[in-house]
Amino acid sequence: MTHFDSLAFVYQLVLARFDLMVWGWSIVALVLSLVALHWLWGLAWNARWGLFTRPGMAAFGIGCALVIGGSTLIWLAAGRAGTWLQLQATVLPQKISNDPALRYDVFTTAQRQLGLPPGPVENEMTLPDRGALETLANVAASQVRCPLARSGPLGPGAPCQMRNPGEVAQETLQANPAGAFPLTVTPDNPWVAYAVTAQVQAALSDATPKLTTGMAELRTLMAALFWIAFGLQVVIVPIAAVADIRVHPQV
Repeated sequence: MTHFDSLAFVYQLVLARFDLMVWGWSIVALVLSLVALHWLWGLAWNARWGLFTRPGMAAFGIGCALVIGGSTLIWLAAGRAGTWLQLQATVLPQKISNDPALRYDVFTTAQRQLGLPPGPVENEMTLPDRGALETLANVAASQVRCPLARSGPLGPGAPCQMRNPGEVAQETLQANPAGAFPLTVTPDNPWVAYAVTAQVQAALSDATPKLTTGMAELRTLMAALFWIAFGLQVVIVPIAAVADIRVHPQV
């Protein structure tokens, strides 16, 4: 994952959800950069120093403040992105597998593929053998597609890799052996839930390391930019403040 991919992920996670805490700390860092590093630090060397004493230095201070505020924003957001990803590993599989629309779509698609008539009760069908149950699980695994979400960090453009539906179907039947056939099922059944959950977990297992690596790289880059901007102000502001005394000596 490139830094640009990581930045796009952070943009989705922070700006789309408007995380007030992250924005708040970035604004604090920007203001402190202007007040503490540019004004007060310069004032310690030159009693007549001000925020806008010299236009060139004012532009330099604002530029450094923007870098410090922006790097703080992205650094904090990248850290929270990791926490958000860990939460999705628990929440998202359950959310998708419990989606009534998906369950019903799997049910009707499997019913058409098997050529089975509707059961005596609405939303029921009778599976004659293990092969029919495996088809149901295969359809469920096939219905989970990339991207996992329509928008947001796990939407279009996010890394996403599914398992082979046939393998997931076989694993589903091994994990949830049926009792006896014929077997009557509804859209809400353990085989569909297991197959869908397995596919979502596989997609998250593929995406999470890539996104986490990208977040770590981005945090390192942002930390470097923060300290470079900090160090430049610490060094250059006193030099400019003392030079201002020489150019404009107090009478």
